Amino acid sequence: MSQNTRETILTVFYIAFGLAGAVLAGYWIVGKVVFGNGSILVRYIVVGLSGALVYAAARLKGLGYCILMIVLMFLGQVALTPPLSAGSALMAALWALPVGVAFTVAGFSFKSLSRVPVGKFLLMALLVGVGYGIGMVAYLWRVRAPIDAAPVLRQLVAGLKVGGLMGVGMELVDLLGLALRPRSEETRF
Repeated sequence: MSQNTRETILTVFYIAFGLAGAVLAGYWIVGKVVFGNGSILVRYIVVGLSGALVYAAARLKGLGYCILMIVLMFLGQVALTPPLSAGSALMAALWALPVGVAFTVAGFSFKSLSRVPVGKFLLMALLVGVGYGIGMVAYLWRVRAPIDAAPVLRQLVAGLKVGGLMGVGMELVDLLGLALRPRSEETRF
């Protein structure tokens, strides 16, 4: 199997498992409302899709592609916060940047921890949770609201759930990637 075919297959699985993890996290966080309210579901779909693409770029391509995928995450957030204005773009950036960086760091961390077969999802949970928390602090700062621990903690916990469930999916795809790797890589350590 060629390297391009392998990367394509893995990317499709990263996206599928990222979407599934994010939607399951949405169900865990807000319950059945996630399926009854289209705008809430779309938010989790955007996180799952863009987070999976950022992660896939970190695992398979490199930092340049990660930055491109974070820009895609930003554009997804801009689309979710109409009307388009400088304020809505700034709000989207204040969320997309820390969360996108969290997925990037998770992807590169998973890559460096390739000898650890399972459990890395906890690291992704922590990183994405911190990204969500930083995003909330930035939001509160932007709207000049008091930076209260309760909303920051709620977002951090939501990020833990999203990152953890997506991380489980990413680990499963990484294990699949081991089975799909070229034979020449099997002898290397």
